[in-house]
Amino acid sequence: MKNMRIVQKMALGYLLLVLLPIIVFGGYLYNQFYMDVMSEYSEGKQKLVVQAGEGFRSSLNQVESLHALLLNNQQLIEYLSGYYRTELQHVYNYLKDIRPLFIYAQSRDNGISSIKLYKTLPKVHSVKGELEDLNQMDGKPLALLSEVNVDEGVWLRHRGAETSALPSLSYYQYVYNNSYTKPLAVLEINTNDSLLHNFLKAVDVNRNMQMLIVQDGETVYRNEGNLLDDEQTEALLAMADESEQGYAYLRKQRMLVNSLSVPELSTTFYFFSQMDEVFVDIRTKVIVLGLTLLVSLVVLTGIYYATASSLVRRILGLAKHMRHVDESKLTYYKVGKSNDEIDFLTRSYNSLVSRIDELLNTVHKAELMKKEADYLVLQAQIKPHFLYNTLESIRMLAEINNDQEVVDATYTFGRLLRYTLNAGENETELRHEIDNVRHYLEMHKLRMLDRLSFSIQVMTNIDDFRCPRFILQPLVENCIQHGIGRSRKPGVIDIVIKRENRELLIVIADNGPGIPQDRLVLIRDVLGNERDRQDLQSENSGYGLYNVNERIRAFYGGQTRLLIDSREGEGAAFTLKLAMPERRHSKD
Repeated sequence: MKNMRIVQKMALGYLLLVLLPIIVFGGYLYNQFYMDVMSEYSEGKQKLVVQAGEGFRSSLNQVESLHALLLNNQQLIEYLSGYYRTELQHVYNYLKDIRPLFIYAQSRDNGISSIKLYKTLPKVHSVKGELEDLNQMDGKPLALLSEVNVDEGVWLRHRGAETSALPSLSYYQYVYNNSYTKPLAVLEINTNDSLLHNFLKAVDVNRNMQMLIVQDGETVYRNEGNLLDDEQTEALLAMADESEQGYAYLRKQRMLVNSLSVPELSTTFYFFSQMDEVFVDIRTKVIVLGLTLLVSLVVLTGIYYATASSLVRRILGLAKHMRHVDESKLTYYKVGKSNDEIDFLTRSYNSLVSRIDELLNTVHKAELMKKEADYLVLQAQIKPHFLYNTLESIRMLAEINNDQEVVDATYTFGRLLRYTLNAGENETELRHEIDNVRHYLEMHKLRMLDRLSFSIQVMTNIDDFRCPRFILQPLVENCIQHGIGRSRKPGVIDIVIKRENRELLIVIADNGPGIPQDRLVLIRDVLGNERDRQDLQSENSGYGLYNVNERIRAFYGGQTRLLIDSREGEGAAFTLKLAMPERRHSKD
């Protein structure tokens, strides 16, 4: 009876916690999958339209480039300028220079049906079909050309009553003289429908899309087939125009429209496609899979509940035993006589307990092996003495060659390197830290020459006064990088060490551009632990000042701190206030 109640409770829990959530989540997952597929399909279509549009624009640019070909032909400019006086000269030069140019320009692109020039000078001889008077030209291109720059042209569509035929396009642009002061002619390039035909073919590969071309709010082309009525079409076009992605779809009608605007033609192309062809196969597979999973779930549920009553007690017993096991009490659980899953789980648990016990016993050995490995790694490092000996050899060679600058630079760099690579303790005598800063500044002076000068004044006895290593160099480096390095005037760094009551003051000042007021307030707040140190991180500076402040406070204690004073345009000063102990012995 008790087992039956347990099985009933498990059945109710299974329905509420497993079966129902699976059904709800499956429906949600299907809807999300449906939307994702629609979005990916729509985006893929839009990318195809955009790529084809780039090719179409490239074809338009190729046609427009013929203007540059004609404009850069000096013989054509001279002909249109009226340089030739007699009819014989006109005919000879036209046949010799102009007509071959027309033939070559037209042969460059199969989409060009004709090229014509409308001349502005009456004295220039006309050639029917190739070179005619400007008064024979339509007035609309001239009106549009008057509104654009001299280096720009306009595209026009040949109007027609039929919207079932692709419109043809014409390009117009002025041809000027060499100084661009006088228009000599208007270039007219007429194209056939191959430009638009190739573009539409690149988009509609399977020839099953409805296409619509709208220019200035007027439908100029519509292919056969009406997938939507006029009201639905207008609604879908409005959605596409308002969409930032360039496409929209009606989920109920399963209709997608992709749009592409071509500003050169003041034209928008719309491509309609049915999405049923994408989702019919997917929907069928989803339904079959859902039914299969549902039947399998019902069958497995029955099998589960048939065996639940015989397994639940043993599982609960094992779980109870596992709750009482810790590192001080690693006991095995009794394995049953059967070889089912529960016994396999029990044997695996006992094996795990044995492995844990083994690992606990070998932790100490692993720690010893790690220490030994670290020691071997340290032994394998390159000895700094090799670097020192190499620098000393360079210095001696420079002395032999009487190159004192190289001798001084090598000596200074060697001292700086020896102090930096010293593998001793983390503290040192203050006089050694000052010597290191002096060497550091001397190395920078080799690079900056007269742009850098410095002075170090020790106004009190600092013998046996110890300090953490590298507490002065970050401050000096800050003066060089963010102070003198940002100023064009000669830079000066002054370092003063003096005593004030029971404190030792170390002042490092520069004459750079100073610290901006908002940055100075931020640094002070971080050093005073009033703001998070992450706020101090920037592209040009980080935690150097914060680390110096924290190290001296931890080393000296008391009122030890780092103070910063600065005015924009007047430089900055960093003051270390170090508490002086009664007596501080150096370590052996």
